[in-house]
Amino acid sequence: MKPLRIFIFFTVVLLLISLLALVVPEQGIGIGGDLRLSFLSFSDLSRNDSLLPGENVDRLLAGSLVTDDPESDQGMDLFQMGEPEEEPGEPQVIPVNADSLKQQIHRIALPAEGADLLHPFFSNLNRIGSGRTRHTRILHFGDSQIENNRMTALIRYRMQKHFGGTGTGLVQAIPLYSGSLSYSQEQSGDWLRYTFFGVRDSTITHKSYGIMGAFASVPTPLDGAWPSLHYSFNRSRRSGHVNRIRIFMHSYVDSASVALRINNSFSDTLRYLPDGFSVADHRHYEEIKDVTLFFDLPEGGRIYGISFESYGGLQMDNIAMRGGSGLIFTGMNRSTQKSMLDQLSPGLILLQYGGNVVPYMNAAYYQRAFKRQLQFFREVCPGIPVIVIGPSDMSIRENGVFVTYPGLEKIRDALKSAALESGFGFWDLYEAMGGYNSMASFVHADPPLASTDYVHFTGKGINLVAEMFYNALMLEFKEFNTKKSTR
Repeated sequence: MKPLRIFIFFTVVLLLISLLALVVPEQGIGIGGDLRLSFLSFSDLSRNDSLLPGENVDRLLAGSLVTDDPESDQGMDLFQMGEPEEEPGEPQVIPVNADSLKQQIHRIALPAEGADLLHPFFSNLNRIGSGRTRHTRILHFGDSQIENNRMTALIRYRMQKHFGGTGTGLVQAIPLYSGSLSYSQEQSGDWLRYTFFGVRDSTITHKSYGIMGAFASVPTPLDGAWPSLHYSFNRSRRSGHVNRIRIFMHSYVDSASVALRINNSFSDTLRYLPDGFSVADHRHYEEIKDVTLFFDLPEGGRIYGISFESYGGLQMDNIAMRGGSGLIFTGMNRSTQKSMLDQLSPGLILLQYGGNVVPYMNAAYYQRAFKRQLQFFREVCPGIPVIVIGPSDMSIRENGVFVTYPGLEKIRDALKSAALESGFGFWDLYEAMGGYNSMASFVHADPPLASTDYVHFTGKGINLVAEMFYNALMLEFKEFNTKKSTR
């Protein structure tokens, strides 16, 4: 096509768009639900989002010293600090500083007839401190807001610091997200990864993806060489201290084997693993600096997850599902999920979803669908408390200014209703960070607490909101122990 024709084509297109923009009302045209079609005016094109950090953001920053590093000790902790621990695995339960609790904390909403929802978990924490219980666990599910241990890492560090425990907990055999601060990884062999969330591979006809919603396909040994996964742990971090390795797997035939080379010496071979689901469990007598896992699965198999743990204390797993809405659990094979959950034996489950459905999903439908997921957890983990964490504020550009997404509060309300009606708890991240239009304030903070996509937090921002949730949880723990001591 000649340059003149190209110029004429684009000129005509621009004129048509300009005419359309003139006839479309300023408030836009509704196209279903809370979605609207609108056009920027010429004056809008020159406008800049000039929102500055609000009073709420200033207050949050003033009450915290968190950094980009979730394992930094600079942040405000609701525990009075005693002498430093000699060993990272030793629990140190210290009374909560009541004065710190007087600062503004956004409370966890509990069901009207379930004020004692978290008491079993808190009792476990107290028993760990007294040595009567060896361990407990928190499973943290969520979407891209928590991927690669974002938010989880700070909560895990604070909890493990006071109740004992080390390690990252569950990780994918073939990582979904790069950049772990706790370990580096290499692999040999033709490994493949499949997820139930996001774009699913149509060649996978079964639904056995495990509780992480993903699995790695184990290659068959080739010319006598077993496929392997190698991990080197960053022992300068608490999450890099590992004494126990558990592999949640599925072999297609009997007599599968997993060999472990630890700290440059072959340490153990777990033989005669059965056909179907099993857990290969190795406890090492000293800390693991690096490990290579060799897999002899004669006809291949699946790895649902690998857990890097300590002998005791608290473990916290980060189970992120990019693009997820939290509605997949009832669609996957229940038996495999329950088998994993029985082995993990969680004391608390966190479900952090909602952001991905804000732009397009009907709130009433989401509430019904999410309640079915909560019922799933009630059935497979009876008696285990669940806290639903709602979406953060998210912004969309309207008339040249970033404002809260239409419908976000309806999705938040849907999740809150689903949680409380199911007898579970709800923590409102949206209100905790300031409510309507607060994301713009996070973006414009110095240093920035959120990225310019007006959806995701920066490293410091995610640690700040993680600290807010941690503080809310510890406030409930403080009140639990206070009431117990006055009985």
